[in-house]
Amino acid sequence: MIDPVWEEKLSFLVQQDHAMREVLLQKGILGDTYHPEMEKIHLSNAKKLQSMIEKMGFPVLSNAGEKGVRLSWLIIQHAISWPDFMKECLTQMRLAAAQHDYLLELLAYTDDRIAFFEDRPQLYGTNLDWIAGELKRTPIADPAFLDQRRKSLGLPPISRVPIPAGEERPPKDPEKKLREFKEWQRRVGWIP
Repeated sequence: MIDPVWEEKLSFLVQQDHAMREVLLQKGILGDTYHPEMEKIHLSNAKKLQSMIEKMGFPVLSNAGEKGVRLSWLIIQHAISWPDFMKECLTQMRLAAAQHDYLLELLAYTDDRIAFFEDRPQLYGTNLDWIAGELKRTPIADPAFLDQRRKSLGLPPISRVPIPAGEERPPKDPEKKLREFKEWQRRVGWIP
């Protein structure tokens, strides 16, 4: 039975996330670093979601509905400073997907995002980053089988997925951003 509490509570958290993103975007500082205020909201939202999971179980289609699943997934995607939480959520997504109770495309995005933060090639081609001043797909494992893997999760061939022209701009100092990113990855525990 779908519990409307998922959608009610998570909508508010996601709105806070979007509001802070908009403020940082307007100030022109979103693409340069992972801003501490953004990180604070992401961690706070993840902790609130974890508390809900402890009380209500993992949000899947049968208990949270599609909107509740999508809202919770966004919070999970943004919980990048909490690797253990993201990895546990990916495990739960896989278990639910095996029961046809989760959206497969969301699983693909989370899997690829975790691979990126762990400095591994992604499997499904969903992750993008600034590379040499252009927004591009990050490295892909075994690219010859990319479309086959994508098809297994109901995703279209990669050739039919354009790279979006977003509001973000390339970092002003790519080398500094990469150094700070590596330091952050170590600090939060993505890499040794």
